[in-house]
Amino acid sequence: MLKNKKILIIAAHPDDEILGCGGTIFKLKKKNNIKIIFLTNGVSARSNSKDKILQRKSECEKLFKYLRIGKPTFFDLPDNQLDQLPLLKIVKKVENVIKSFKPEIVFTHYENCLNIDHQITYRATITACRPLKNISVKKILSFEVLSSTEWAVFKKKTFQPNYYFEIDNEIKYKIKAMKFYKSELKKYPHSRSLKAIEALAKFRGISSGFKYAEGFVLVREIEK
Repeated sequence: MLKNKKILIIAAHPDDEILGCGGTIFKLKKKNNIKIIFLTNGVSARSNSKDKILQRKSECEKLFKYLRIGKPTFFDLPDNQLDQLPLLKIVKKVENVIKSFKPEIVFTHYENCLNIDHQITYRATITACRPLKNISVKKILSFEVLSSTEWAVFKKKTFQPNYYFEIDNEIKYKIKAMKFYKSELKKYPHSRSLKAIEALAKFRGISSGFKYAEGFVLVREIEK
């Protein structure tokens, strides 16, 4: 079990962190220092309404009070338009967080998600975490996000987890946490429904010998 580690979660949108690694957050938060950053507000591409943007941020802030891991960090970059920004601009923002927080472990999106923001978030993270001499990051893990990762069937390299966290005791907290994002939840059989979230956790558990699990792709690990 990980302990006394600084863990940075880099997500494109509020709710990606729970969909991708919510159970793992609950599993690790007591004995580790976890920070979560969001590159976008997750709303502006579909609505310019300030009320909807504030609603999404409010949902996120209420969730963080439940999580008890500090406050979320928003970069407020344009939703579903990260590919229209210079990659270097995004990289520098991520680099600044890495330099100040000095995480040892980073969780972020899978490189071949359907959502363009997820793809760019991965690219920016990998660039910001390149293995330079004094980089603090020693491990990078990619998570899957329902209603994006599994829909990228056009990609040759689809999500195949090779690293798992057992979340038998944490699945109920993951489900409860997702309920804070009321604006993003859908009805089953949509993959971003509570039933689908539990079903995926069961499947990843079956794949790793547990009742419930979250699967990740180990992108890089450096041992000294």
